[in-house]
Amino acid sequence: MRRAAVIAALLIVASASPAQAAPPVTVRVDPASSSQVGRDFAGFSYEKDRVGARMFNARNTDLVRLFRLLGPSLLRIGGNLVDMTTWNPVGTGGVPTEVTPADIRELAIFAKATGWKVVYGINLKTNTPEKAAEEAEEAAKQLGRDLVAFEVGNEPNVYVKTWPEYEALFTKFADAIRARVPQARFDGPGEANKTAWALDFGRTQKDRGATILSTHQYIARNDKASIPDMLASNKSGRLPTASAAMRNAREATGIAQWRVTEANNYYHGGAAGVSDVQAAALWSLDYLSGVAQQQGSGINFHGGTSVQFPLHYSPIKYDGLNPVGVQGVYYGELLWKLAGPGAYHAASVTGADEVTAWGIGNNAFVNNKNTTSVTATITLPEKARHASVYVLTAPALDSTAITIAGSKVEKNAKFTPRPKNVRVAGTTTTVDVPANSAVLVVTR
Repeated sequence: MRRAAVIAALLIVASASPAQAAPPVTVRVDPASSSQVGRDFAGFSYEKDRVGARMFNARNTDLVRLFRLLGPSLLRIGGNLVDMTTWNPVGTGGVPTEVTPADIRELAIFAKATGWKVVYGINLKTNTPEKAAEEAEEAAKQLGRDLVAFEVGNEPNVYVKTWPEYEALFTKFADAIRARVPQARFDGPGEANKTAWALDFGRTQKDRGATILSTHQYIARNDKASIPDMLASNKSGRLPTASAAMRNAREATGIAQWRVTEANNYYHGGAAGVSDVQAAALWSLDYLSGVAQQQGSGINFHGGTSVQFPLHYSPIKYDGLNPVGVQGVYYGELLWKLAGPGAYHAASVTGADEVTAWGIGNNAFVNNKNTTSVTATITLPEKARHASVYVLTAPALDSTAITIAGSKVEKNAKFTPRPKNVRVAGTTTTVDVPANSAVLVVTR
């Protein structure tokens, strides 16, 4: 046979050969559980000036629908601008630099329309206890049962030098607020990328109404942004270290819960092409899982718009005050929400690096950060007969063309997923997980 004919024959054989099978991965979800995932686990954080700007407006139907799709959950109002936003009890409202009773009324109506609860931030840095108490009384009256807690000041360790100085300052504000709102509840200390004051805050403020130990966490400044470093940040470094420290502080003080009330990937607004893409969705899922594993009650991912710098990491993307779509972190939060509330289960993974897994209730997540697909055989905590499989995927890690079960989320919250059905044999099922994708298996 001539050489050309031999080559042609080999090409025919090669083209007829089956594609290389995805490497097998074994996932075993631990039936035991030591924490619960609530409906408000995946929430949002926004700058305080957005209240006066009237971003939270129940007539903004697209924004209401986007909140409803992800919720009901918890909205934290604060950010750097909480300590630059003043209280004006006689103002007409609609001004970003101040908050008035009319602005709080709009926020309360928005909360009712979406079903979300609120952590309400109050200026500490450039305020007086008397004015803080007056605003807190109005917020408590307007928000009613939708008010979860007050957060007094934002990241006080940036402008207060020592714990004793902060304790004295916070105590003055908290006492003034409770004089007007006797049932007031607080979260704190909400340090910037630190947890050093959490233990002392819990011990000294528990009897003053502190019910949530809080911290604010980012990976690094946005000039350090990179996809590989972002995906690696849940394994070691600031994020897992802080979560373990907050769990220890909560257990030592007996405070009801701890929460990351402000977080995202890279601070100072993140970076386009890193913070707003598929990689950010996968990162957010692993971070949510890490906080749940350390018995946290949730994460409020920061977003919206800001006069300080563009918020590339924002779960919802805006043009002014109007949403124009959703971005990477929103998709991660949405996949998490589709699992529903329930017991959190850790899981072991064998057969591949860069694959993580966990369970909520009898549902399972497999997060594949590899550049190749894997076939995952999953052992669930309990028996089931059938399951629906939701795949969060995109053409590449740096892609914004993200879908869940074949559907993107439109700016009006239209979302029409088409999950695939798979059989479950007892507690075992097998699913394909594409490269750079995450899969949620919902049993029934």
